[in-house]
Amino acid sequence: MKKALPLLALIVISLFAIRYISAEGEKTLYGYISCSMCGEKGATESHRDCMEKCLAKGAGVVIVTDDDHYVIPIDNPDKVMGHHAHRVALFGYPSGKAFHVVSVRIF
Repeated sequence: MKKALPLLALIVISLFAIRYISAEGEKTLYGYISCSMCGEKGATESHRDCMEKCLAKGAGVVIVTDDDHYVIPIDNPDKVMGHHAHRVALFGYPSGKAFHVVSVRIF
């Protein structure tokens, strides 16, 4: 029992540390799903048809942020499939120069 208690304490502390480290870079981005060819011009609900054409030509999927209109590539575009040209809240974390989406919420 005396040996098990320090081991249990170490496991519990490790689990809290892992959670803290993984949550450090998580955030929510608000903006429009657009394509890399149109960028900021595509930050409207009416951009859907143009976006689909651009994606067929090889464009990437991006989010155009509401506040500062940054164009940020999305590294897992399948996660936002069906939300093209929608205003969304993307929860995720930075992944290099792109953003990795964990969940999507439409406004």
